[in-house]
Amino acid sequence: MIEIYYKVDLDIMGAVGSQPECSICFNTYDNVFKTPKLLDCAHTFCLECLSRLMAISLGEQEGGGSSKILCPFCRHPTLLTKEGPPALATSSEVLCKLPSHQQHEEPVWLDGEKLCYKRALEASPEASSSTSTFCICIDIGASKAGEVPAQTRPHNTAFMRRLTSCRRLLLFMKFIHEFQFLNICG
Repeated sequence: MIEIYYKVDLDIMGAVGSQPECSICFNTYDNVFKTPKLLDCAHTFCLECLSRLMAISLGEQEGGGSSKILCPFCRHPTLLTKEGPPALATSSEVLCKLPSHQQHEEPVWLDGEKLCYKRALEASPEASSSTSTFCICIDIGASKAGEVPAQTRPHNTAFMRRLTSCRRLLLFMKFIHEFQFLNICG
C-alpha cells in the first residue's frame, strides 16, 4: 500500500481564504465598487453585482412602481430607493474583515447607467493649496428600454435547424446500424 501525503502551507491557505468574496462574481470585497451590501433577506453581495442585477431587473419589471431586486439565492425581494443599490445597508460584519485601509466605506453613487466614485488627489508639496479630484465611473450594463444587448440577441435559426438535422441523421444512422445488426444476428 502506498500512502501519499500532501504538505499544505496553512499560512498560504489562510491568506487566500481570509478575504471574503462576493458569491456572484467571486471578487474580494472592497470599500468602493465591491462594497458588501445587505439585502432584506440578510444575504450579502457586492455593490457592483447588485447594481448590474438591478439594471437587468428594471428591464424585466412592468409598470412604473418601486424598483426591486430579487436575491439570487433565495429570491426574496428587496425594495430599492431612487438612489439604487448604493443606498442599501453595508454589511459591517464583512467590512470589518477587510484590510484596515478598506474598513471605511467610500461614497459611491448611481448616475444613470454608471456607478461613480470621486476622490481627492493627494497634493504634492509643490502643488497649490487647491485640491483636485478624480472621478471613476463604471458602466453597470444597463441598456435602453427595449434594446437587447448584442450577446443576447437571438442567433441565426439556420444553425439550430442544422443541429436538429444532424441529430436526426445520427438517430437514423443508429437505427440503421441496429437494424443491420439484427439482420446479421437474426
